[in-house]
Amino acid sequence: MDLGRRESAPNAGTPALVVRRIRAHEGPHLRAIRLRALADAPTAFGSTVAETLAHPQEYWDRLAQEAAVGETHARFVAEENGRWCGMVGSLLTRERPGAAHLVSMWVDPTRRRSGIGTALVDAVVRWARGCGARRIELWVTDTSRPAKSLYVRNGFVETDRTQPLPSNPTLREVLMVREPA
Repeated sequence: MDLGRRESAPNAGTPALVVRRIRAHEGPHLRAIRLRALADAPTAFGSTVAETLAHPQEYWDRLAQEAAVGETHARFVAEENGRWCGMVGSLLTRERPGAAHLVSMWVDPTRRRSGIGTALVDAVVRWARGCGARRIELWVTDTSRPAKSLYVRNGFVETDRTQPLPSNPTLREVLMVREPA
């Protein structure tokens, strides 16, 4: 199911962008983009390259299968001509009823500032609303000004809550929220 599509102008030579939910058989692609994201922005994620490489392929296959059809979490990819150039996840938890969590957001550095980040956030918002969420929460590394700016442009507000980044406790994450979802 395509959740968003930005078509290119005729003869412009720019590929069309499609934002869609991951498909069940795309575990290898999910692993590859996660590794690209971690290599590009290691301080933006709660896991490390080493932790990610330690997961067997079955882990990625299962994650893709669950995210493709699951009712408590989903993953979306931004795709141009079959190449993934962005990803984001969302999940619901029993601990925070009515809230969806935006996680694992990443856009290829060559495609940043082109609307892909907003398209991925929009996909999460639509999914979260469809699940009945009234609030979307995310943790972002406090020093990541471009990411924080993207989230502010998309209706998120920074809170006073912070925590250590799990993959690098010397860095802090700040909680940002968007209400209503």
